[in-house]
This record gives sequence, structure tokens and C-alpha cells, in this order.
Amino acid sequence: MAKSPFPEIFTNVTLHVNPSTFLEPSKLQRELQKDINWTGSSISGSFTGVEKMFVKLSGMERTTGQHGAHKEAYETSPHTSAGLQRSPRKTVEPVEVDDFIMAYIKDKCSRELERIRQTGVHMEFGRKQVTFREQDPTQGTDQAHLVRERFITFYQKIATRLQTKTFDLDATQRQRLHEFPELLITDRGNYTVTLTGSYLSLDRFEQLLRSPPNKSPPKQINHTEHSSTQSSSSSALNKPSDPEETCCICLEPMVKSRSTTLEKCKHSFCKDCLKQAFEIKPVCPTCGVIYGALKGTQPEGGKMKITYENDYLPGYKSYTTVVIHYVIPSGIQGDEHPNPGKPYQGATRLAYLPDCPEGRKVLKLLQRAFDQRLIFTIGRSSTSGLNNVVTWNDIHHKTSRTGGPTAYGYPDPDYLKRVQEELKVKGIV
Repeated sequence: MAKSPFPEIFTNVTLHVNPSTFLEPSKLQRELQKDINWTGSSISGSFTGVEKMFVKLSGMERTTGQHGAHKEAYETSPHTSAGLQRSPRKTVEPVEVDDFIMAYIKDKCSRELERIRQTGVHMEFGRKQVTFREQDPTQGTDQAHLVRERFITFYQKIATRLQTKTFDLDATQRQRLHEFPELLITDRGNYTVTLTGSYLSLDRFEQLLRSPPNKSPPKQINHTEHSSTQSSSSSALNKPSDPEETCCICLEPMVKSRSTTLEKCKHSFCKDCLKQAFEIKPVCPTCGVIYGALKGTQPEGGKMKITYENDYLPGYKSYTTVVIHYVIPSGIQGDEHPNPGKPYQGATRLAYLPDCPEGRKVLKLLQRAFDQRLIFTIGRSSTSGLNNVVTWNDIHHKTSRTGGPTAYGYPDPDYLKRVQEELKVKGIV
């Protein structure tokens, strides 16, 4: 039998039981008290725990014509019995979104958005929210829940990396905007435009403004695709470059004596060009392989405090809980931020990890990422829509104890592995 998707979606399941309808009520009571916390006439807990008890009760004899137990949960169990009843499937909750971010996604990420869709699930983009529903709800596939989870992960990733900058451009500079199809352009009139995109894309455009008119911008790096394919495409990255080829930064022919080849990926550049590129970010300008300790744009002066609580997280019953307290005070934006010299609003965040071996490993990695200023950045909040605020920077955290992946909580059996992959992309291993 395929693994059920329900443990990832339903985290609070209740099983109601009437002991008097079973042939051996005393035996039933002993089983209930032994396996799970039994209160009155109901059992509450994780899907897995309640499902286990549900199966056990299904095999016990009951009095004829009576309904001994039924599940008050929004799912369809694979087990059926004359004494078991199920209530209807839960409606999929809509996802609240920022209209500005959705405008960018629809315009610049339509292909990725289309990959999230699945046959039989209708996604409707309304004002401030996205809704999900199965075209034939009688089929009971729960694809709408899965599509919703995939959309949330994708939306968070885009929202945390977007930045906005405003430029005053002359006619020649405006004509060159077509060389940056990944940027969303908002015309403000009087030669003023607002550009929205990743930090690297905006930095490329600023380099173009500083370069002579006859030169093209530095080669575009698609970091959205690179972050998910870096490990699988290593063979392609390791193909040596011709040392006499054109430098992709300055677009001039390279002189062998004044060029250098990167050790990991074997891409070559002018020495001076690469030095300037590494001052911005120590990654290969062609393929994005990280060299050295990557420094982010997280504001200085923040604190990361660790405490421990005895309560366990769903899915980690044998372990206590690690609570991460992030405090980033308000301040003034630096040169690496979207609006240098302007104030930004700080943030206080809580995040949760299980105190298991893998959870402790993730905690150490997060501490390194925090020290390298990679956890947060300054940009637009995906919840409030406000600009110039401290936001997450593409390293997902569990900010809730419960609720599953769609509520940024547990249970989520793949989370610890997933966040390690996100950290690895940033050079934290």
C-alpha cells in the first residue's frame, strides 16, 4: 500500500469510542490506556497514533448492530467496518498571498507555476488569496492538499528572494531593459522605473549602468533553477573552459597571463573581473558554485538564542523540543540592502526543532548560517506586504509546533532533510 499523505496534512485526529458496545469492555479499556492517552470516550493525537488504535479496534468483537467507534477526522481511512463511520473530507483552506508578489510570479514564473498544477485540481487566483479545489471531489484523491503544499513552498521561495529598487534612467538606459527579462518593470513616469527581482539580477543591472554603452550586462545566473539542480548537474559544470575564450563578466577576450580558472567548476575569467565579482558574492559567475564563506545581507546586531522545552513535536515523541529565538533590531539599511540609508523594521521570530541527532545537526548548521548573515534579509514581507522589513532569506523554518507543512509546523518527516539541502546551496554543510 502506498504511503498515505494524511500524516502530512491532518495533525489533530479524534477517535470516539463507546466501550459498552464491545463484547469485552474491560479488555478494551486496558488496551486504550496501554497504547494511548485515553480521556473519557475519545482518543486524540497524531494521525499515525490514532490510525494504529483504529486498526486494533477494528479487529475486536462488538455487539451486533452497534456502532462501536467512529473517526471524527477529515480523511478517508483504508479500513472499513460495520461499526465504523467517517465524516466528510475537509475543505482545502485558501492561501493568503501578496498581490505584488503574485503579479511577479504570474509574469516571470509562469512555467514554474504551471508545474505545480496537477490534473484534476483547479487553482483560482483571486485578490489576496489562492484557492484550491478538486474538479471531481467524489474521487477523494486529496491532490488539492498536495498542490497547496507545493504552492506554499514555491511562493515562500520567491517571496523571500525578491527585492525592489527604483532608478532614474535616460532614454538609452531604458532601451536596455529588454536585456533583463527576469526583472519586473514598473514605469513611474518622468524616466523613473521600479525594478523587481533577485539581488543578483538587480546588481547586474547596476553594473550595466556603470559600464560603457557598447557592453552587454554580465551573464545572467538563474539561481532559482541552480539551487535545485546543483548536485545533479555537477558533471556539466566540470567541463573545462577554453582559457582563451571570452570572459563572461567583461565580455572581452581573456589574456592567459591575466586570467584564472576556478578550482571546483573549471570556469575561467579575467583575474580582476573575478576579484570584483567575489567582492559582491563568492560564487562562480557562470554556474553559481560557492567559493569560501558566503556572506549574506542579514542586518548586523541580531541575536540567536537557544532554549529547550520538555514538550515533544508531532512525529518526534521521544525527544524534547529546541526553541530558537531570533531577534533582529530595527536600523538603517546598508549598501547591500534594497534602499541604502533608509530605515528598516526589525523582527522577532520563533522556530522549533526536535532535539534528536538530526535536529541537533540542523541547529548547528543554522547557527553557522546566522553567523554568516544568511538567515534573514531586508525586503518585502509576504504576509503584510510592507517594504523595508526584515524577512526570511530562503532557509525555511518551522515557526509553529503543529499544523503540518501547510501551517509551517510538524509533523513533516522530510523537513530536516529539506532544510539541510537549502543550507547546502548556501555553502553550509
